[in-house]
Amino acid sequence: MKFSFSPDFQLPNGCQVKVLRSMRPLQLKDVVIGQYKSHTRGGVTYPGYVDDKTVPVGSLTPTFAAAALFIDNARWDGVPFLMKAGKALHKKG
Repeated sequence: MKFSFSPDFQLPNGCQVKVLRSMRPLQLKDVVIGQYKSHTRGGVTYPGYVDDKTVPVGSLTPTFAAAALFIDNARWDGVPFLMKAGKALHKKG
């Protein structure tokens, strides 16, 4: 994989590094994975992942994941940072 270099790239400063080092290790209880299913919304039917003819029947391959990350310091104590990524997410954000 080729990585591009941007002249605007900046190394994290000391405070940012401190916060990243304060991240709590990710635990399974803070992660959700799943697979999108077919559904109908507004009269439009959307196919599910396994409806794709190139996907093996009975596939359990996850198509999205969400995780709650926590920073163990006084400022961010108890505040979850939510991350999600996947296919067929209808809204961004």
